[in-house]
Parts: sequence; structure tokens; C-alpha cells
Amino acid sequence: MEPIFIVVGLVVFILLAFIGVFISKYRTVGPDEALIVTGSYLGGKNVHIDEAGNKIKIIRGGGAFILPVFQQAEPLSLLSSKLEVTTPEVYTEQGVPVMADGTAIIKIGGSIGEIATAAEQFLGKRKKIVKMKRERF
Repeated sequence: MEPIFIVVGLVVFILLAFIGVFISKYRTVGPDEALIVTGSYLGGKNVHIDEAGNKIKIIRGGGAFILPVFQQAEPLSLLSSKLEVTTPEVYTEQGVPVMADGTAIIKIGGSIGEIATAAEQFLGKRKKIVKMKRERF
């Protein structure tokens, strides 16, 4: 009877380990963000292919199992972002001092292509205030 208990215990341990790995590798995102998945074995649904043949999978408001070693995933916020542009005192060619401050609100579009473009340009960058260089007009 002892070998049966060992086998049952081993099967339960392996099953719990498998469930633990599955739970730890399942990533979800809310309705205000997109999960950008890169790597191999992306499937066919919501996969964007650019001109160079690079593939990314885009998941909005849902989840996906990320295959360890083969895939990476990173969330991308789809909320509006405020971009502030400030310049120090700049002089025109006539010597007139000019200071310009501006604010822009940017929003990533909701289509797969627009999200793919935003992922290429913004993913991995921190939000910061952009300051223009001091130049002559």
C-alpha cells in the first residue's frame, strides 16, 4: 500500500506545480490597457505583422498564457497622456526674448494597427516632461 501513497502524492505534487506555473504565467489587462506579446507561437488572432514581417500579438481587456522562454509580455496604457513642452527664454534674431509653454494631450487609437505603432514607439519609455533646446528663431 505504501507505493500507492507515494505515486498519488507525486501525482498531486506534479499537478499542483503545473497549476502554479500556469497561474503565474497567465497575464491579464484591464479595458484601459493592452498587453503586447512578442516572441514565438503567437497564434493567429489579434496578431499584427508589419512590413518587415515582425509579429506582435495585442490583447485588449483580457488575458493570455505567456509561454516561458518563448514569449514576453508588457502592458501598454491606452489612457490619454499629458505632454508638457516648455522652453527657456529664447531670443529671436532681433533680440526679442520669447518664452513658449504648451500642453498636448495624446491618445493611442483603438485599432490593432494603431496600438502596434504605439507599442513600437512608446513601449519601455518612461513618462517625462519634454523640454525643448534653447535655439534662435
